[in-house]
Amino acid sequence: MIKFKSKQEREKTRIEKRVEALSTPDLVAWTEQTIYSIGRNLSHWQKYNDEFSLEEARIGAEALHAILDTVSRRTKL
Repeated sequence: MIKFKSKQEREKTRIEKRVEALSTPDLVAWTEQTIYSIGRNLSHWQKYNDEFSLEEARIGAEALHAILDTVSRRTKL
């Protein structure tokens, strides 16, 4: 009899792996830096229509999402 996992586990991204390896106080500091960086990059994109700045803001948003998910999971434990 073959058993199947009911939930497929996806491979974690580099950002997710890095976030999980950091302590919660370090994540809070990274969050503050990330929020600033997202705002700065969006402002630069708005002024100069710079695709690179928009991509940097997106990556920052992904990092922020991963950080908040990790902190949320740690808080529930």
